[in-house]
Amino acid sequence: MTFQRVKRMVAAAGVVVAAGALPILVASPASATQGDCSNYVATHGYRAGVKVKAACGNKAMPFPGGPDIANPYCIYDLVALGVSNGVANEACVRA
Repeated sequence: MTFQRVKRMVAAAGVVVAAGALPILVASPASATQGDCSNYVATHGYRAGVKVKAACGNKAMPFPGGPDIANPYCIYDLVALGVSNGVANEACVRA
């Protein structure tokens, strides 16, 4: 197997595990909102249009015994729109 193929298989396995664990982790609704996420992006100089709001629709995931963690889909979508990684991560924690 090539290295690229192994990387893709590991990534796919990670997504499957995350998707299977998500219902277990989501015990209560998050207190932050899509608006908090898009407002955070806007306060850092980025345009918070429809695509940013759509990315922020990927809610943060509650972490048992700790703070919410950013949804990887939210971070990926915001970074693809040109938002810096640090701003995207913090915004997605607020989603």
